[in-house]
Formats: sequence, structure tokens, C-alpha cells
Amino acid sequence: MIAKQTHNRFYSGLFTQVVTGLLFIVSLLVVFPSKADHEQTLTNEELFQQLAQAKGQDKTVTYLDIMVKNRNAQPQVTIDYGKQALEHLKQFPSDDDKVLVLSNMSWSHMVIGQYEEAESLAVEGLELAQSINDIKALIVPLNIAGLAYWRQGRYDEALKYYFRALDVTQEIGDVRGEATTLNNIGLIYIEQGDSPTAFVYFTNAKMLYEKNNNQHALTTAMNNIAGIYSAQGSYSQALEIQLEVLRIREKLDDEPGTAEILLNIGITYDHIGDYDKAHEFFSRAIRYFEPLGDTRAIAQTLNATGLAYFHQANYKQALWHYEKALDYGRQTGDKLVECNILLSLAELKVAEEKYTEAQFYLDSAVELAQTLGLESIESQAHALQAEIYLSQNQLEQALAEIQLTIRMSQNMKEKAQESRAYELLSRIYEAQGEYQKSLNSFRQFKSLNDEIFSQTNSDKLAQLQSLYEAEKRNKQIELLERDKALQANKIQQQRFERNVWITSLTLLLFIALLLYGRYSQRKVNQALSRALDTQTGLMQAVAHEFRGPLARVQLGVDMLEEPSQDQDKKVFQNINRGLKELDSLLKEILELLKMESRRQKENLQPVILTDLLSEQAHAQRQLSPDKSVVLLDSSKLETEFELPKKHFNWILSNLISNAMYYSKSRVDISYKVSPTQLEIHVEDDGPGIPKEYRDRIFDPFMRLDPSRTRTTGGTGLGLAIVKRLTSIYGASVKITESKLGGACFALQWPLYTKPI
Repeated sequence: MIAKQTHNRFYSGLFTQVVTGLLFIVSLLVVFPSKADHEQTLTNEELFQQLAQAKGQDKTVTYLDIMVKNRNAQPQVTIDYGKQALEHLKQFPSDDDKVLVLSNMSWSHMVIGQYEEAESLAVEGLELAQSINDIKALIVPLNIAGLAYWRQGRYDEALKYYFRALDVTQEIGDVRGEATTLNNIGLIYIEQGDSPTAFVYFTNAKMLYEKNNNQHALTTAMNNIAGIYSAQGSYSQALEIQLEVLRIREKLDDEPGTAEILLNIGITYDHIGDYDKAHEFFSRAIRYFEPLGDTRAIAQTLNATGLAYFHQANYKQALWHYEKALDYGRQTGDKLVECNILLSLAELKVAEEKYTEAQFYLDSAVELAQTLGLESIESQAHALQAEIYLSQNQLEQALAEIQLTIRMSQNMKEKAQESRAYELLSRIYEAQGEYQKSLNSFRQFKSLNDEIFSQTNSDKLAQLQSLYEAEKRNKQIELLERDKALQANKIQQQRFERNVWITSLTLLLFIALLLYGRYSQRKVNQALSRALDTQTGLMQAVAHEFRGPLARVQLGVDMLEEPSQDQDKKVFQNINRGLKELDSLLKEILELLKMESRRQKENLQPVILTDLLSEQAHAQRQLSPDKSVVLLDSSKLETEFELPKKHFNWILSNLISNAMYYSKSRVDISYKVSPTQLEIHVEDDGPGIPKEYRDRIFDPFMRLDPSRTRTTGGTGLGLAIVKRLTSIYGASVKITESKLGGACFALQWPLYTKPI
């Protein structure tokens, strides 16, 4: 039973602790203006500087600005500067200003839980306002006085002041003030367990807010209506309204209001038993409250979160959240919040059967409630004390405590609390064996419940609910019509934006294609230009190279025209030599032109480099028996490589034959193998190649002999072919000085290896 009673105790204070938490800060702002009617945008430091320079009436206005700015966040600042303002008003009297100073001070005392001081200042302000010949001056002190009594649980006295405030607002036509007062009256009826009457006041307040087009305040009335549905068990209707309130407040960018409705939605989900959703909304509420620095709201949210864990029987998490809530409650100085958290901790310890700790928290709550004069909290505390005694089988003490609870509830007209007390009294009599008394107490419990939810009240509430639903449907129809028009405008706007985007993208695509076409054409032109330059140079070189062999053939032909047996043999030798040179030259040119046009890679195949180098060395030795070709450390190359065998053999043949041609007596072939490449060195002991010619030596028909004749070398295409073949496979050839004194050609080939 303890969990169920906790649920009732906490949520019976739903409006005073959570819903009215926001009203306490927001609702009365509607009727609680600063003397300076401009928006408070100055910082405290700026206001303090302004106060030091101000004089007379201007100084009074600055005092009020400081008090209004700090009355919620730093209430003690408001109290301290209020005292200074009262001293200042003795020199520069103004009854209107003094009413506002007293009201602000009363407000701040309530924020920190000093209700006796708040009541005294509120009454003083009201008496002064009554002496002023201006009915408007009564609105603020009447609301402040009503709130001071309300916070102490003295509901009849609070209602007396609120009804007077309602008469004043109606008399002067203050719609906003009237709606706010109606809201507050409804909240007090909620406290007294009269939901139908509260529903009437909330609905009237809602209609006034709608008439005044005050969306912010409208959500407050809607939230209160949702609270009634929740209390009646109509959770789906409560959630529907609360989610609509959330949508409006998010649209208004109302962060405090959004945080408050998130908390209320979480409480509704806790009622339903959907604890995951409850925790989700509690967490979102905390994330809103923390940047706002609202420690009071944070404490309430943590307390609600702890209660949800309590309902899940997760006592460890419940304790953690209760203790953290207590820390925040003490920071904010709101004794009512602190009292409720202490009661939550006491109930938790009772559930854990840790009665000593439960008694400690309960005694702390009672002491605080008695200090503040909070009879409603005292009544709840006595009921919990009776629960503790019953759990410990101390039946006489339990009976005394619950009877005291009943008397206090009757005096305060809190029928809901009285009903729960009779239910507990029935269980106490049952434990004593007094079954007739137990039955009578249970009947009294049922009677009170029937009175609270009587058929008349149910019919009245149902009628009001029906009116509310009809009004809501009309509003929904109006909203649908507006949404339809907005949707049509939105679709038209989207079509326009889409067409603009399509046009822009098409234009951009056209420009991009144009630029790409120009870029591609430029690249093609550059490639063609290079090809033409190459071909032009090649043809010039070919023409030059053909002169020598053709001249020898021509000379031979001329000599044949003058017959002489002695010269026949020499003539035919010259002709044969020229024709062989032409044949060799044409073959080399043909191969070079094929490579220039195709530039295709040969398929790779397994090659043992040792065998390939040995074959090349052997072939060169046969061509030049007077020179030596040395293959160094051939044993290291017993490795199979994936190579283009024909092209690679051609490269080696040209490099080695070039070295043999220019060497004096010796050519060395060496190698290096790394994980990424194969490097082959071909060195000779010839004249070497000067550094300024090492890049040009790979051009077709390039020789170091400036006469460009063929008496010092071959066709002049071998190294050009090497350069082009290596470029196809991403390889390279570098020329350095040889340790033999001549040139060293280093072939660096990307490595494709396959161990044997």
C-alpha cells in the first residue's frame, strides 16, 4: 500500500508543486508589473551603477527594477534592496511605489519559504493599496496575499483574496488579470478535491486567453485542464492536450514553459505505468531547466524521477534522485519543496523497511512544516507516521496518528486526504481485530470517494468536457482550413524554389560541361602538339640519318657507270653496307613508331632474371669476343618475377649493347632487389656521358658526336626505345658515373615477384 499512497500524496500536490511552480513565476507577472514599464534588459551591475547616480523618483524606479529582476533568481537581493527602498520612500513618499516594493518583498520571501514574513508584507501592502483612491492598485497586493495564504495551505483565506481580485479585474476590464485569477482559483479547488469546479474556472480562463489571443497564457489553462483529466484517469485525453501545449510552447520558443510541460507529460506517463517514456520526458525537462538555473524546478523533476523509480521498485535509483533533489531543494531555499522531498525519502525508507532512517526524514519534514505553518504537509506526515507505526505493529500509536490526520484534513476541507486517511484507519482497525470498526471506516472511505466523484459532479464534469470537446473540434476545423491555405502557399513556394533550383543546376551543369569541354580540347590540343613536335623532330632526324647510307649507295651506283674490275668489290661493299644500315634503321624506326602509336603493355609471365641476364651476356660476348661481359652475383637472382618478357628482354638488350658499343674492354651487370622494386645496373669503361647530356641521350637519333654521323654509333634509337618501354610500365632509367670510369645505366623496375 505504501507505493500507492506515495503516488496519491505526490500527485495530489501536482498543481501546487509542478503546475503552479510555473504559475508562481509566470502567472502573476501578468498582474505584477515593474514601476518601470520597459523591458528589463540591464544587468545587475548596470542597475547598481544606475542606482548610485539616480536621485528622487528615478532612484525609486531603479530600486524596483532591481527587485523585479532578482525576485526569482536571487530573492535575497530583492529583500535587501526592498528594505533600502522603503527607507528611500520615507524621503520621497509614493504609496503606489511602496505597494509594489512590499509586494515584491513578499514574493521573494515566499520563494525562499518564509511564509509568515511574506504574509505580513502582503497584508501591509494590501492595507496601503486600499487607502489609495485607485482600484487598479489593489490587483497586485490581492494576488500576492492570496498566493501567500495558498502556499501555507490556508485555502479559504486564499480564495477570499482571489475572489476580490477577480471582482476588481472584471470591474476595470483587465482580461489578462481576470484570466490569471481564474486559473489560480481553479488550482485551489484542485487542492480541495473539487475537480469539476476547477474545470469550470480553467475553461473560463482558457476562453479569455483565446479571446485575448494570449497563446502563452492559453497553454497554462490547457495544462491545468490536462491535469484534471489525468487526476480522473483519462490519461489519453491528458496526453493529447499536454502534447499540444508542448507544440505551442516550442513554437513560441518558451523554454521555461517547455520544460514545465515536459515534466508534466513525464508525470502522466508515470501515472500510466510507461516508465521508460516517463524517464525520457523527465530527462528532457532537466536539460531545459539546467541552463535556466531553475533549481526549484530541477528539484521537483528529480523528485518526480525518483518517484517513477520507486514505482518500479528500483529503490537504489529512487534514493539517488531523491537525495539529489533534496540538495537542489535546499539550494533554492523553497521549504515546501524540501518538505515534500523529505516525505518522499521517508516513504522510500518505509518501503525498504528501514524504519529508523524513515523516522529521521519524517521528523525533519514535520519540524520544517511546523516552522512554516504548512498544515497540509503536517497532515500528510501524520498519515505516513501512522503507516510506519502500522508496519511496526505499534497499533495504538498508529491509531492516534491517523485520527489526528483525519481531524486536520477535515479542518482544511481536504477530502482527498481525509479519504486516504479513512482507508488507512480501516487497515489499522483490521490489524487490531476490530472488524466492525474496520468496516465502518472503509464505508466512510467509500462515502468520501463517492462524494468526491459523485454522479452530479461526474455529470457536470462530463457536460463541461463535452463543451470543451465541441470547442476543440471547432478550433481544429479552423486550424485545418488555415493549414490548408498555408499548405497551398507552401506548395506554390516549393514549386517556385524547385524551378529555381532546377534552372540553376541546369545552368551550372551547362557551364561545367562547357568548361570541361574546353579543358579536354586543350589537353587534346597539347597532346597533338607534342605528337606533332615529336613526329617533326623524328622525321628531321630520319632525313638526316638517311643521308649517309643513301649517299654511299649513290656513290656506288655512280662508280658502276665507270667500269673497273679493281673497284667492283669495293663498290659492292659500299652499296651492301648502305643497304644494311637502311634496313636496320627502318626496322628500328618501325618499332619506335609502333610503340608511339600503341603504347600497349605486354602480358606478364614468370621470368627467372638470372637466365635472362645470362642469355643477354652470352649473346653480347659472341658479337664482341674482344670484350668481356661480367654478370655479378648471379646466384642471388634465383627468383621468379612476373615480367613482360619480350619488352624486358628488349630493354636489357639495348642497354647492354649500348654499353658494349661504347666500352673499351669491359661491361659489368649488377642488381639490387628490394620489396618494392628490382634495380639492374649496366656499367662500362667507356668515355662516359657528361651530366648536361644525360637527359637528352634518350631522344631519338641523339648522339654525343656533334656531326650526327653513324661512324661512332648505331641507329641512335636504342635508348629512345628503352625510355618509351620503361615509361609504359612505370619504370625508369637513370644515368650516373660508373666505378669502371664510363657510364652506369640503372634500370629501376616495379617489382612483381613470385618465389620459386
